[in-house]
Amino acid sequence: MHSSDPITRTVYATDNSIYQIEPESVLVASSADEIATLLAENHKSARPKPVVARGGGTGTNGQSLTDGVVVDLKRQMNRVLSVDAQARVAVVEPGVVTAELNAQLAPLGLHWAPHTSTLNRATVGGMISTDAAGKGSLVYGRAHRHVLALDVLLADGTPWRAEPVTIAEGEARAQSCDSGGQLWRRLLDLPVEAGDEFGFPELARGFSGYGLDRLRHDDMIDPVALLAGAEGTLAVITAATIRLTPLPLHTLLVVASYPSFQEALADAVDLRATAPTAIETFDERTLEQGRSSPAWPALGTVVGEHRGSVLLLEYTGDEEPDLGPVFDALRATGRSTNSEVLADPADRTDAWKVRADAVGLLAKVEVGGPERSARPTAFVEDCAVPVASMGEFIADFRSVLDSFGVEYAMFGHADVGCVHVRPALDTTDPGHERMVREITQEVVRVVARHGGVLWGEHGRGFRGESVRTFLTPATIEIMRQVKTAFDPRDLLNPGKLYRPFGADEPILALDSVPLRGHANRSVPVEVRRQFAPAFACNGNGLCHHYDGAEVMCPSFKASGDPALSPKGRADLVREWLRRRAEGGDPEFEDGLAANLDQCLSCSACSGRCPVEVDISELKSRFLDAYYQGRRRPVSHVMLSRFEQLAVLGSRAPALARLGRGPAGRLLGLVDLPAPKGRTEDRLPAFDPASARSPDLVLLADVFTSVLDPDTLARSADVLTGLGYVVARSPFVASGKFDHVKGRRTPFGRAVAAQAALVWSIVEAGAVPVGVEPATALLHQHEYPAMDAHYPQECVRPLVDVLVDRVDRIETSGSGPVTLLGHCTERATRPSSLAGWRQVLEAAGYDVATPAVGCCGMAGIFGHETANQTLSRQLWDLSWAEPASGPGPVVTTGYSCRSQADRMAGIELGHPIDLL
Repeated sequence: MHSSDPITRTVYATDNSIYQIEPESVLVASSADEIATLLAENHKSARPKPVVARGGGTGTNGQSLTDGVVVDLKRQMNRVLSVDAQARVAVVEPGVVTAELNAQLAPLGLHWAPHTSTLNRATVGGMISTDAAGKGSLVYGRAHRHVLALDVLLADGTPWRAEPVTIAEGEARAQSCDSGGQLWRRLLDLPVEAGDEFGFPELARGFSGYGLDRLRHDDMIDPVALLAGAEGTLAVITAATIRLTPLPLHTLLVVASYPSFQEALADAVDLRATAPTAIETFDERTLEQGRSSPAWPALGTVVGEHRGSVLLLEYTGDEEPDLGPVFDALRATGRSTNSEVLADPADRTDAWKVRADAVGLLAKVEVGGPERSARPTAFVEDCAVPVASMGEFIADFRSVLDSFGVEYAMFGHADVGCVHVRPALDTTDPGHERMVREITQEVVRVVARHGGVLWGEHGRGFRGESVRTFLTPATIEIMRQVKTAFDPRDLLNPGKLYRPFGADEPILALDSVPLRGHANRSVPVEVRRQFAPAFACNGNGLCHHYDGAEVMCPSFKASGDPALSPKGRADLVREWLRRRAEGGDPEFEDGLAANLDQCLSCSACSGRCPVEVDISELKSRFLDAYYQGRRRPVSHVMLSRFEQLAVLGSRAPALARLGRGPAGRLLGLVDLPAPKGRTEDRLPAFDPASARSPDLVLLADVFTSVLDPDTLARSADVLTGLGYVVARSPFVASGKFDHVKGRRTPFGRAVAAQAALVWSIVEAGAVPVGVEPATALLHQHEYPAMDAHYPQECVRPLVDVLVDRVDRIETSGSGPVTLLGHCTERATRPSSLAGWRQVLEAAGYDVATPAVGCCGMAGIFGHETANQTLSRQLWDLSWAEPASGPGPVVTTGYSCRSQADRMAGIELGHPIDLL
């Protein structure tokens, strides 16, 4: 699929970097032949375009950006072609996500060892292209050590296989007259001998670029050395033959706390002698941000209220590691204030998740006044120096940043001398934009003085202008020979790493490339503030997580289309605002509206995205503006009254049947639920004028009033049995549909009505309690976004009041129960799922909580005729199997239970049914 529409081009104009470059077109490649055709035609053209291969788009330095043609290798070229467990070899397409590959390999006791914090969305091809490294590189090294061969396409579309061969075999291949044979000849003629070091810095994290020092060895020539780390400047990878590594049988994690980052770094150097697999560290600010990670509790049990720095020290082996020498070493240095072992695998996973979340969590930090919002920004964030120099280097680095008056945080791989630093800048401010260059120049000097490199882990991208600081002119000339041998016309990712001989242009300068801030600058500050979540997106791409059971983001999970992810949608909203500021573009607006029609408004992004990019709120605001000058569909007006009509339908069955018949189909709806009774007949009403106030007032919404009145009644029964005095509130429409469809004025009225209801309950001395998550969570999220003074802290979820008296719950049940989490609840309030598990276990059940994503209903979304295919895909993706498992299966969401009945004829219960 080759596209040049503005929606597609906008989405591929950004990655996980500060840059923004709109491509001319995008090829979503489905095969090597398709790419070969593109390359061949481009090569023959009198005016060829730059071609850049793109994997997960997780690069922080613009490696996948171009104004030419982007070739997306992730969306369709993502198969595991073969696995030979005995030989420990796999063949994969370049777009397979590394964590997904490792999930398939784990039952075989194997993994692909390179490990980055973006593992759940980074691709194997992208990691090879940047010669990626991360946790564990002290033992496993960089990606090139785990690549045996690469099938690639040369710039003219010729298929070529890069693999180690003898010099004699290389000479034989060079006899071919095609471009592949000519390439072998040029490689053999390079002035490279086995053992040449080329002046590369002596670093654990090596040097990104063409691996000349690995090209020849033991009478062999291995062009994989040149391609691993080449950032797509030499060829396009179409398949990789990779070396697999046995998983360790035993793993232990030591968490050590320190008063300061400098003391933690000093211990990291000394503790390398204890043979860890990895040593990672957080500074004080990063540790503080880590507390907001959903995975924090495991680490928090060890760290507690400590506000200094920490080291994570991992030890692995076929036998359980002996940690005696580790604690002896910690005592000997005397720097650590506390150290403990995390032995439970789940706790270790969560501790490392806090580390993986660190980059995104730092990006939540906003610095500056009302006219500017600076956020941690990636451009000098992966410097590497000799490990012994870490302490002095960090002190000098901090001095540079302090001299510019910017705030920052630091964390990284203390075991290999690589630190991650992101100064807080606002690149919409021209002064801050200039600091990108000014700070980089100072950091280059500091890094060089300490014998390191500016790019120790995340590749070079647009940072190549300072290469002469780190390499000799003679080495750079050989690098240019390599580029000339592979790509003499400079068609593949031009301007990055090295230019071929004959190219007039120099390597692209750091400040010659457009930044996101350039486009954002044209949007008025007040508008930026109104649509703040779109401008908060830093491109980290966690929303591109491969796992279907990850709740963010349903429409991306089902389609694989980056335009349907929170990142893509944030990009599109920013571009819409930019175009609107310059006069507007109705065609682009229509494209964005069509895109957002496929958003389920589940709000998972607001809870799972590290920077809380809230697409449901952006969608609501966009649709409100979009329909200012357009006629709304009749269904919007009718469904705005659905809640009231459903309550009315409980009294007039003929009206309810009408909504499920011709009228429903006319509105583009299917399977609308029918009222099942009236709660008002089964539960005393709350009377604010009564002399005796109840303890709890259950909020009666459309679900608990008429669509599923049993759940509210049973909740009241259980709460009464626990000693609470319970009443139900009068029905007040939630306005959720109005929020979803951008009817902001009626939604505002609904928010005001809900606030009045909540205050009336609170002033009577009772506690408002939400039962149905779809509406209860509005009090925590959408309502406060509309009204900053909304009493969100006053409304408590049902599960919380049950947990308060969990000690009174009788052991009345037994056996296994499967508890499936409502997607919005899982994403925005994970403590609810944990609370339900605690309550059910107190009642005697053995509770399993398998991870599931969105069921595909999401309120009205699953009932809209246009969404039936997507709704089915989402059900099949993660719910179909666990929902049909043995034993009782329960879930808190009415929509989830309705979807199970609709899709599979399965009757799921509510957890309250078991009590």
